[in-house]
Amino acid sequence: MGKLKITSWNIEHLDNLYDPPRSARKERQMGIRLEAIVRQIVEMDSDILCILEGPAGEERIDSFTSEALGGRYVAVQSQNGDYGIRGDQWIWFLVKPALAAITELVPVSTWDSFAGATWNVNYWCDFTARRHRHYRHPQVLALEWGGIRVEFVGLHLKSKFVSGGKGAWKSGGKKRRDFIRKALKARIKLTTEAANVRSYIERKFDQVANPAIFVMGDLNDGPGKEFFERSYLFFDLLSNIQGDVFFARRFLNHALFDFNDGLRWTVHFDDFVDPARNPKILLDHILFTQGLVDDSLPLRVKAGAGFVEHEIHELINAGKPKYAQTSDHRPVSLFVTTES
Repeated sequence: MGKLKITSWNIEHLDNLYDPPRSARKERQMGIRLEAIVRQIVEMDSDILCILEGPAGEERIDSFTSEALGGRYVAVQSQNGDYGIRGDQWIWFLVKPALAAITELVPVSTWDSFAGATWNVNYWCDFTARRHRHYRHPQVLALEWGGIRVEFVGLHLKSKFVSGGKGAWKSGGKKRRDFIRKALKARIKLTTEAANVRSYIERKFDQVANPAIFVMGDLNDGPGKEFFERSYLFFDLLSNIQGDVFFARRFLNHALFDFNDGLRWTVHFDDFVDPARNPKILLDHILFTQGLVDDSLPLRVKAGAGFVEHEIHELINAGKPKYAQTSDHRPVSLFVTTES
């Protein structure tokens, strides 16, 4: 028996480190931060690392893996160069070289065929439908292990950030109402993205009775969460992706279900909508199908296998100024027991 370690990490604006520096001082700062990021990745020693807010484009990710990481990891790339991602925050799967030959990236067109590339969105009490699609298209890594196909779905769902939101909230009146309307629209779009992900998972269950699927990434289910749920009946994303508990075989387990309550968080965020809320919030997740816990597959997730990488993260970032911090997100990891 052996183990695979899988990790999801939002490396805050990693792409920025590949922009031309504005000054020699900025270049030194970028180098210090990149060195810390590399050290954290090496210390975590994951077999499969899903990074969010990764470098934009194949040229930059190749530079990161070959130059910064010294070839310790291989970025699994699309066979046709299509990733379906807009903007400069890309999703990448990095694997150790020994796994490169048995992994591949599922074409974006396959996802779109199974779950839909675009879909209708209706805002509250609005009967005019609008089309929506992922800004950062999910990426799916396929791994052949023990005669079965294992899929890892990398997600970075839509941000609920509203420009000027903090000031608008504090101003009250019309400005606050406008902020709430914009925030609700963002949450509606976000929830439909979660539903699209669930559609892909349901399609896999229509193909395989007992699929091995991991879902990992940043769901952006954070600021103002409880306020909007209480006031506008808008519920959390995690439930949308996990599925219906009444269809238990299709329900997804959470890697941190049995992790220490006080340590079950990945981001420190002071919530201006709800200042009394605990600022330690869980935005980053790893979920997995039931077959991975019932001994029916050659991969198994045992009790206590999931955790947040607090110790490594804090040891590496201790005493560093903000520009040198590796990320505002802490990685989530999971050990998966394998049959040799």
